[in-house]
Amino acid sequence: EARMSREAWVRATDACDLVHGEVMSLRTIVLGQMSEIRELQAADRRRQAVISELLRIDHRRSTEISELRTALQGQVTALQGQ
Repeated sequence: EARMSREAWVRATDACDLVHGEVMSLRTIVLGQMSEIRELQAADRRRQAVISELLRIDHRRSTEISELRTALQGQVTALQGQ
């Protein structure tokens, strides 16, 4: 009976060690993924900043084109009136 109890204890200890190893492995994976997520979030923030800047530039260019078109139309009208 003592031998069976000892074998059960050894099996339980082995199972505990195995589970602990798996938990530590999963913890390492999760920490790595968290680090990767932070890097992706930082890259996304940079990408969003670039997109915002491009949208500002596009809006400014659109406004300039509209102003130039208005000026050209005025010049064409003036030339047609001559």
